[in-house]
This record gives sequence, C-alpha cells and structure tokens, in this order.
Amino acid sequence: MSEHTSHDAEFWAARPRSIDTYTVRECVETERGDYQISTTNGIGFIRSKADVGAPLAPGAEFDLETVNISIITGFRVDGRWRFRLTNQDLAREARERTEAFRRKQVEQLEANKAKWWAVEQSLPGWIRARINRFREAAGEKFLLEGWGYELAIAQLAVAYAADDHAEVDRLARELGTSGNQHDFAKSLAAAHEAGDDEAIAQSVAGLAPITGSADYS
Repeated sequence: MSEHTSHDAEFWAARPRSIDTYTVRECVETERGDYQISTTNGIGFIRSKADVGAPLAPGAEFDLETVNISIITGFRVDGRWRFRLTNQDLAREARERTEAFRRKQVEQLEANKAKWWAVEQSLPGWIRARINRFREAAGEKFLLEGWGYELAIAQLAVAYAADDHAEVDRLARELGTSGNQHDFAKSLAAAHEAGDDEAIAQSVAGLAPITGSADYS
C-alpha cells in the first residue's frame, strides 16, 4: 500500500493540530480587502474577511489552530469557530497548489524551451553529457523541473573551467544563480580540469539535496 501524500485527507488526519491563544494588537484591512492581524507577542497573519468575520478590536483574544507549525487550520473567537479546515479541505488545497505549480512549470517551459535548447546546443560535450543523462532518465519531468536549473549550472561550470570570472558574474546577474548552483558548477569544473569527464556525466542532479533524486526520475 502506497504512503499517503499531502493530497490525501489521511495524510492530514495523521498530523496533530495545535491550538494557541493570542491577544490582538491590531486588526486592519489590507489593500486587497483581507484582514491583517498582528498579536501582542509578534505573531501576524492575513486571512480573508470571509474567514475572520467581524474585525477584532485591540485586546481581544482568539484561538489559532495550526498544523505543521505554520499552516493555519482554524480561527476561534469566544469559543466559536469562525473558520476551521477539515482534513479534506487541507488535501484539496494541497492538490490545488500542486496543480498551480505544475501549470507554472509548463508555462515556463513553453516560454523558454527554444532559448534553453539553443543554450544547450552551444555547450561543450563534456557538460552536455550530464544534461543528456537527466533527460534520458526523467524525460518531461526533467524538462519541467530541472532543465533551466541544470543549464545554469552547466554554463557556470564552463565559465569556471575557463577561469572566466567576468562570465561567471554575468551569468549570476542574468540568471539569478544560487550558491548551490555555483558549488555544483565549481565541482564539475574541477572534475573537467582533472580529466574526469565520465564522473561529470554520472554526477548527481543539482536539486538532489532538495528532491532526493539523483537524476530527476
């Protein structure tokens, strides 16, 4: 039997909820028409008017229910829930977030695939072999989740191998590269300089520390 994910109500049912009491410091309406509530101990959050109901005056107390520390699941005032999410609600919201993220990935790929392919074609063979392995292992999943990220690593690796610091700086500015990408790129450049291109082709994905997948599969 497969393990439940955040898309399943059973996943949320297995996670304990915490309820803490807070005192309102301020409850103000945002430009979008929601309520921004801050408390006397520094906690703050934004919820819709539909969730909060009537605004709370400074000094009023309320109970906030959460799961996984940061996900608000309920808001109670004077012993009555103004809103409370069920496990089914949490699963539905998780599915909606995943679907929205997937749509964004598809849109990003469609907008960039011609440019990314041109970049990949311009790379030397020693670094392209690594990208080809990811594509063969994961197919569309790699294109959606890792292609742009790995192309940035590849371009940085080529620049580091050439000791071209100006190009490294340009790529960092234009691509908004992360420290993780630079660390991977430096490691790949060092392997190339040592003549170990096979190790480069078999090296783990740049997002492996986050995803746990060595090749996006």
